[in-house]
Amino acid sequence: METILSAHVTHKTVEVGQLELIGAQNIDYLLSSVRKLDGITECLVLRTCNRVEIYTVTKDWEASRKALESFVNGFIPFDTEENLVLFNSGKESIRHLLRVSSGLESMIIGEDQIQSQVKESFDYAERNGYSGPILSLVFRKAISVGKKVRTETLVNKGCVSIGSAAVELAEEKLGTLDGKNVLVVGAGEMATLIAKHLVGKRPDTVFVSNRTYARAVELAWILNGKAVRFDALNEFLAQSDVVLCATSASHMILEKRHIVKAMELRQDKRMLIIDVSFPRNVSLDVKDVSGVELYDIDGLRSVSEANILKRRKEMHNAEHIIFQELELLDRKLDELEAAKIVKELFRKYNRIKDNEVRRAVARANGSQESIDRIMEDFGTALMGKFLAEPVETLKAASREGEDRMFETAKVMFRLKEGADVPGEPNETTAHDAVVTKHGA
Repeated sequence: METILSAHVTHKTVEVGQLELIGAQNIDYLLSSVRKLDGITECLVLRTCNRVEIYTVTKDWEASRKALESFVNGFIPFDTEENLVLFNSGKESIRHLLRVSSGLESMIIGEDQIQSQVKESFDYAERNGYSGPILSLVFRKAISVGKKVRTETLVNKGCVSIGSAAVELAEEKLGTLDGKNVLVVGAGEMATLIAKHLVGKRPDTVFVSNRTYARAVELAWILNGKAVRFDALNEFLAQSDVVLCATSASHMILEKRHIVKAMELRQDKRMLIIDVSFPRNVSLDVKDVSGVELYDIDGLRSVSEANILKRRKEMHNAEHIIFQELELLDRKLDELEAAKIVKELFRKYNRIKDNEVRRAVARANGSQESIDRIMEDFGTALMGKFLAEPVETLKAASREGEDRMFETAKVMFRLKEGADVPGEPNETTAHDAVVTKHGA
């Protein structure tokens, strides 16, 4: 029987630097590598700025668990003092995913971005042939549950994104953004969220710089700010009190030399840099520059803790929805497993039937035997082939004292005590067919 096995590396157990060790890997490399592990039949990787989660379907749980653990530990070395990687299976894996899609496992509780990230991860795995019927059912349910939680609770009300948290952190550190110059590096989804929450904070000037200048112009227009060409980025650092970095680049954009030069022109003014890129785009040694404060995603934890306190009641309501939907999904998975078994039964017994039909037809062609005799032998042979393995299984159960198998057989074959069936074996014949556990 196939089961779900998952591995989780998240903001709850690791810092962003450790998360980058696996999160910075190419998504196709991760998927293709996991798919080749022992026993894995389906896989999907969910990767965001504060989590990398690997969901798999396995036909050999023990072998796959060892292989998956070895694979993940190749990026994040095992630490006997810390559980850096969480492994789940079965219902716990599914429950965790429903919580993730609902925003309950996010650093900023209730964030909306995670739902689209779950969908994008699923779409990518399905489009490239990594997911199958089980992960398809589970992830479609997760996406619908995420929508239901946000519709029926207030868990996502207010400022609930990494972008909003970055702006809150800037206000917390500076007291206010009123009159400050802000530089936003990036113009994608995260940078847009940052921009959305800058509105109403009354900064003096907002600069927007992006590798694609047209995108910078669009975002700057929304903010009534100034678009900055990417190759001129360093010229505007010296004018900026706050730098909010949120790009999808895989390399460092701001290095110590850039900040040193900017600070020389700022005449002892401080600079706050918040890097919410994943992987990080601001070099860590920037924090050694006098007058500079640098924060990355780990620095948002104080905002996250306050967010949890505000949303505790809504989290409880969301958990109730998740519990109900998990039970429904569990039944759907059972139905899926039953459908697979039925399909295999039909395939197996159709092969047996086809073989016996061919034999009966061969006997009938040019034979002097009566059709009644041929059909009688055909029916007897067919019944014998169909029942051979179930009878052998019952015999083995009787020898090993597995009484539950007898009740299962009665239910499965809908047997009723005392019901006579024409042609059925008498008690002596049946007694001989199944050796009882008493050795009779």
